[in-house]
Amino acid sequence: MQHTLVITLSNLGDVIMTTPVIMALAARFPSAKLTVLVGPKARDLLNKSPQIHQVMVYDKKTDWRGKWRLLGELRQVHYDCVVDLRHTPIPWLLRCNQRSPLFRRFRKTNQRDRHWEILEMMSLNSPRPPVFQFFDEADVYAGLEKLRAKGILDTSGWIVAAPGAASEKKRWPVESFQSVLGELSKRASRPIVLVGAPNERPIAEAVARELSGMAAVLCGETSINETAALLSSATLALANDSAVMHLGFELGISTVGIFGPTDHEKYGHTGPQFRIAREDAKRCSCNALRMPEHERSCFHGLQPEKVLKLCWELLEPALEN
Repeated sequence: MQHTLVITLSNLGDVIMTTPVIMALAARFPSAKLTVLVGPKARDLLNKSPQIHQVMVYDKKTDWRGKWRLLGELRQVHYDCVVDLRHTPIPWLLRCNQRSPLFRRFRKTNQRDRHWEILEMMSLNSPRPPVFQFFDEADVYAGLEKLRAKGILDTSGWIVAAPGAASEKKRWPVESFQSVLGELSKRASRPIVLVGAPNERPIAEAVARELSGMAAVLCGETSINETAALLSSATLALANDSAVMHLGFELGISTVGIFGPTDHEKYGHTGPQFRIAREDAKRCSCNALRMPEHERSCFHGLQPEKVLKLCWELLEPALEN
């Protein structure tokens, strides 16, 4: 049997952007046993895929003994192909027939596109790979049950919003989310479903307080797989630069991504169902462009009216169908 190894990343959003590579390799080598090495935060994200035969965890924070044990386990297999999206020395410590290059000259800026470029460097890119399976029927059922418990009986068509983000600096103000979601709910007569990690629940609850019972808060109540299932049946997703934003794009859902401190060219997406909500940092007095990326926190005056307009561009045609 052939064996393929993919070394992916750690953070949820970053891993989501590598799923097209995983699916391209699964399509190119359908009889191969596919192993994916991933950070601990994103292990559950990959577990539902029938294309992946084994998910192994690489924790970069573990001591050298743990890393040595992992390497020893990997070395027990002779891989036909090793694709490293993380840029580690691991491929060069394994037995394999083909490995991703150590020295890489990227032509593109976008991180998702760069993952794809690695396949091109190896002549392994596959046109239009199928969408990654982020959830199964059990996740669909669990998500719907949690919505029913909140009083939402619809089985599709809701608006999903993620007002949180892993970094506090990437969170657009609560008041701005309230303004946009309140108007969208009135215009579209659709329920709002607020999702995110457990530590983002206070943010979601603050948003929901001003929506007069129009919103269900599921932050911390759904797994990432259940969140993906809910997203797959949404009419619109509105999110900061976060895992939910990337999920919406990969699932083909109409999505508006809010950008301020992070680079929309690196982490945003393009396509008929995706909109980037941003203002020009060069016109802002915050001097963010002179600061290290991890210190930036300004949204450069991005107003709810602009975000609402982008949301409505995507939502209005869906309501007419």
